[in-house]
Amino acid sequence: MTQSTSPNSVLFVMGTALLASQIFGGGTERGLLVDQILQVLIIGSSTYVIVKLGHRRASVAGLGLFAAIALLACIQIVPWPCDWMHGMRPEPYIPAHGTCSTTTLSLSSYRTISGLMYCLSMAFLFTALSKLEEAELSFIGRFVIFAVLINLAFSFATFSQSDISWLSALLGYEAQLGTFQNENHYSVYVAVGILAALTARPQGYTRVGTLLLVTLVLLSLLAAGSRAGVVIGLFISLLAFLMIARGSRSATLLVPGLCVLAVTYLYGLWIKFSEAGSDRFLDRRDYALTTLDAIRDHWPLGTGFSTFDLVYPRYEKLEQVYPAFVNHAHNDFLELLLEGGLAGTLIVAACLLAIGARFIRLRGRDTARTAFIAILIILAHSTVDYPLRTMGMASLFVFYAAFLFARAPDSSAVPTTGEEAVGTSLLDPAEAVMPISKGDQIAF
Repeated sequence: MTQSTSPNSVLFVMGTALLASQIFGGGTERGLLVDQILQVLIIGSSTYVIVKLGHRRASVAGLGLFAAIALLACIQIVPWPCDWMHGMRPEPYIPAHGTCSTTTLSLSSYRTISGLMYCLSMAFLFTALSKLEEAELSFIGRFVIFAVLINLAFSFATFSQSDISWLSALLGYEAQLGTFQNENHYSVYVAVGILAALTARPQGYTRVGTLLLVTLVLLSLLAAGSRAGVVIGLFISLLAFLMIARGSRSATLLVPGLCVLAVTYLYGLWIKFSEAGSDRFLDRRDYALTTLDAIRDHWPLGTGFSTFDLVYPRYEKLEQVYPAFVNHAHNDFLELLLEGGLAGTLIVAACLLAIGARFIRLRGRDTARTAFIAILIILAHSTVDYPLRTMGMASLFVFYAAFLFARAPDSSAVPTTGEEAVGTSLLDPAEAVMPISKGDQIAF
């Protein structure tokens, strides 16, 4: 085995951690036992990989993010003089004069510590994955595909009115679709998850397997009822077709089937947008405006990670009170700005700049383009929902981020035969380990 090749145990440990996160991490409630177990699993698996691959360098971006989150959380839970906070936060959120001399920036240290563990586990996972090369990440991508198929199977069981109440009992939360508690999160997850099929390209069944997966995803999205999901699914399906058909003379054989599928899907899309229910979009607008009011009062210091629902009710107008309890801003960016304050804003901005700069540098590589599209879709969905607050979506985001920041190995360092071969990457045809060159026939 060459020095640049990871032991198979490393790949299976990382793949199993991602698989578990995306099967059991679909809950949106705070303090779920299954989420705590998954965090321990991720930290343990990541530690194993980092130690096992100690001779490799981890991503500087991942290490920097890990340090920045840890530092900010520590600042939020360390006691500070109360007098120092006057003028930087509303008086109701500062202890009355004479009752105590110090207080924390966080409105709930316990919640902030819990949120810190969640964020650090994801940053730790990215750091471990950043030690892997593209071919190795491609192999792990098959675990992601398997997780998508499992979620599809559970969702089709739900659509068929099968009794799967045992699944909710196992997870500790009510699974609406697949193993996700939120149908919008499920829809975006399966839509973005199929992009893993474009990065894990085992020879022999790539095209037919991917097209079958795309078809299953489209049917699931139409039945799920998420309008964001069906739009994203249509975009990704077109992308998948272009990626699969590129460079093949036999691509014309796929056109008739694609046209029938597109017409059917567009009809379903028209039905979804014709349905009543625009109030859901108005709700999100109200959530955003109310959160912005809170940010104006708390932007210098923030309120502490995981404290959104402690602050939001004070700024909620009577006409904006809904029957459902607002536990998140339905906008991950605004929620992070409220909870993290100015320092959190700088961390978010640095992450976005790092992602953009990395893509500009590597935009000529297929893996970089595919990973960037997946990241962009999840971030776009984060402006109207809170996908990154669930471990299933967060782990998928981290997987694609690792692909974007992965180093492409020299062709001589990637094994192509024997037990050391772990997968192939979606590189340019001239550079791929197992290229799909012009004239390749569709694999059946």
